[in-house]
Amino acid sequence: MRSDVPVLLFARAPRPGATKTRLAPAVGPDGAAALYAAFVADVRRTVDLAGLREELWVAHPDDAPAYDAPRLQAGETLGARMSHALADALRRADRALLIGTDAPTLPRGFLARAARALDTAEVVLGPSADGGYYLIGARGSAPDLGGPAIRWSTPHALADTRARVSGRRVATLPPWYDVDTPEDLRLLRLHLALDPSAAPATAAALAAF
Repeated sequence: MRSDVPVLLFARAPRPGATKTRLAPAVGPDGAAALYAAFVADVRRTVDLAGLREELWVAHPDDAPAYDAPRLQAGETLGARMSHALADALRRADRALLIGTDAPTLPRGFLARAARALDTAEVVLGPSADGGYYLIGARGSAPDLGGPAIRWSTPHALADTRARVSGRRVATLPPWYDVDTPEDLRLLRLHLALDPSAAPATAAALAAF
């Protein structure tokens, strides 16, 4: 696998009451922050095991002290920040992937597959079960994800993004699941009960509750 492919990881500092708040009804605000820290650790491990190069991007300067020399996201909306980060990376590499921290069990093979897909595709998308996506990657130039055309945090995000990049060659990865709600957390618990190695830090955090 090409170690020069950057994987841009969008992350925040784990803060009780401010991070993964939708999980708080199930595990409390401190538990939600602890789980988020574990999610970040597991996703970073996945990038490393995939043999790719991590770039950690934080949403706000206050998040920066939680990590070692992160880059700062720029833009008024999530889509604008994603486009900015991809464009920045594509000035330094011929292809780049971008992921969040909501899929701690994401198989590392999916990242390797996404990087290979960009040998022929111009954009690669990894659909999530909630109608969004856990990964977007690009080769050549960054897609324009800003503006109101993409309805983020809704079941329409993937379809809207597909429409936005319809003029480019798009590859699609297998679907996977994000962990945003207590219902998602139940699925995560079942998954890790069967295979704790899929997300070791998260499995340890869950065992502590």
